[in-house]
Amino acid sequence: MIKGTVLSTKGERAKVRINFKLTDEKGLRAYVDCWNPISAHPGDNVTIEYRKIDEKKAKVFVIALPVLCVLAGFIFGYSVANYFEMDFWYYPFLVGSVLAWSFVAFNYIRIFRRDAMSDQEQLTVASIDPVEFEFRDDENDGDKEKTKSFLYSGR
Repeated sequence: MIKGTVLSTKGERAKVRINFKLTDEKGLRAYVDCWNPISAHPGDNVTIEYRKIDEKKAKVFVIALPVLCVLAGFIFGYSVANYFEMDFWYYPFLVGSVLAWSFVAFNYIRIFRRDAMSDQEQLTVASIDPVEFEFRDDENDGDKEKTKSFLYSGR
C-alpha cells in the first residue's frame, strides 16, 4: 500500500509526494507522477496502487466513444434545428453539431490513450483518505473526555 499527498494536478495526471512512514513498498522516489481518474485535488491524502487497464475494454471504449458522440451530435443538431425551425441553416447546423461533438470525442480519446493505455502497470490514485481532526475546548485543557473529532475527506 502506497500513501501520499497530492501536490499538483494537470489534466488526468497528479504529482504525489510519497509518505514513507505509511508506505509498505520500498524503492520509490519521493515524488511520483500518477494517473488520477478520481480527480483528487492538491492537498488530498491518497492511496496509490499499481493498475493495468484491460486492453480489450480500452479498445472497445476507443471505438465506441466517437460513434456515440457522432450519434449524440446528430440528435442534438436535429432537435435544436427543429425547435428553432431553421430552414436555410438546417443542414449546416446539423453538420456543425456533428463536427463539434466529434471534436470533443477525439480530444478525449487522445487524452485517454496518453494517460490510461499503457503496456505496463502504472501508478494510479485509487482512493482519497479521510483526515481526522481533533478539537478541544479551551476551558477544559486537561479533560480528554470533551475532545471532539470528525473525519474530513479533503474537499
